[in-house]
Amino acid sequence: MPSRSSKLQSTWDEILSEIRKSVNPHRFNTWLRPTRQEKLESGTLVISVPDAELQQVNEKFRPQIEQAIRRLHLDGTVERVEVVLAARRAPDSLEAAPAAPAPAAPPPLQKTLEFDTGSLKPEYTFANFVVGGSNQFAHAAARAVAEKPGRTYNPLFLYGGVGMGKTHLMHAIGHQTKALGRPLRIEYVTAEDFTNEMISHLRHDSMIAFRDRYRSVDVLLIDDIQFIANKERIQEEFFHTFNALHGAGKQVVISSDRPPRELSQLEERMRSRFEWGLTADLQPPDLETRTAILMEKAQLERTKHPQTLELSPAVAEFLASKIKSNVRELEGAMIRLLAYCALKSLPVTIAAAEEALRNLLNQQQRKLDIEIIAKAVAESFNLRVADLKTRNNSQHIVFPRQVAMYLTRQLLDASLPEIARFFGGKHHSTVIHSIRKIEQERQVNQTLARTLAHLSEQLR
Repeated sequence: MPSRSSKLQSTWDEILSEIRKSVNPHRFNTWLRPTRQEKLESGTLVISVPDAELQQVNEKFRPQIEQAIRRLHLDGTVERVEVVLAARRAPDSLEAAPAAPAPAAPPPLQKTLEFDTGSLKPEYTFANFVVGGSNQFAHAAARAVAEKPGRTYNPLFLYGGVGMGKTHLMHAIGHQTKALGRPLRIEYVTAEDFTNEMISHLRHDSMIAFRDRYRSVDVLLIDDIQFIANKERIQEEFFHTFNALHGAGKQVVISSDRPPRELSQLEERMRSRFEWGLTADLQPPDLETRTAILMEKAQLERTKHPQTLELSPAVAEFLASKIKSNVRELEGAMIRLLAYCALKSLPVTIAAAEEALRNLLNQQQRKLDIEIIAKAVAESFNLRVADLKTRNNSQHIVFPRQVAMYLTRQLLDASLPEIARFFGGKHHSTVIHSIRKIEQERQVNQTLARTLAHLSEQLR
């Protein structure tokens, strides 16, 4: 007759044997093989792990554990699983070291799977994303990905300037996937946080756990990928993470401030993979879209804070017509105006806006010159004006410089030598070549045509 301890041990062994059928061998060996059963009492199955990091095993494998228990008809026997650290023995003594405090008892095993939505922001949904001509294509692509993750447009690469809505769409994909009731693990992370987390795991010699976390997700949303430029070790890790997910049919969504071909400081093999799926750009919104964005933002503020003053369409259109740089600055101006009127007990009018935002509006209306054009182009391409003046001839510098030269010639009565001197002392023939090239490409490249149109509207 088997002993009581062997009988108890076999309960967890049976569960592990069942889980092994549906779990990647690497994950099983990393997380589940080191576990041991301690006891089974009153419906609580206690298992021990040798390392504190492995105490996450219950959270990581909760769905698989629940399914195994149901398939083995152990529902009435095992109601919850508790994970504790294994007791350690001192090298010169047979006495066990004091056991670490047991964690609080986990909730009973659920019969339905839960979503891991990470740090998705609740306000960033498709419902409150304002769609216009500048972002319609990107919005449609994001919707399609959320409906069929891993099967439509994989990877999806979103790019655009600051405040264009890339982050909003990425969070919206996560929320929509969750809302459709799919048992998927969703992970949103910025490239900077991915980098910092990896460095931390390298320092603590725990890269296996890092890789397991990111290579076992179903939907990976990684924001501002340009942050890993010139970081070879990070690029290498992300390259293999991308391959693992894409090869397993998992969805990857990436955002950047520029298209893959212009990310010259990323490895060619990575840029190539980013173009495997669909690339969609988000351009600066037109006047109507900016106005709609302000009205939506004002409504959200009133929903969260009912005491917030109401913004009329006329005032929203006034702000949208005056502030064209980016959506974040526009929203900041609206919040400043509403706060100003609330503090002074004034109605929210155009006159109040002119008074509250005088300095900002004056900056927007300053006299146009080459410096202003260069600054607008540099911001659109996430560069500095100084970058446009250097002798750097890499594509991610040359193309924006050509755009700036073209717009300068179109919007100002500036001579070719004057333009050449401003942009690093180039020969005037370089200016002529740049203008001709942009004019020709504008005819066949709709993305460039929209960029030029928005920049011209912003500067006029």
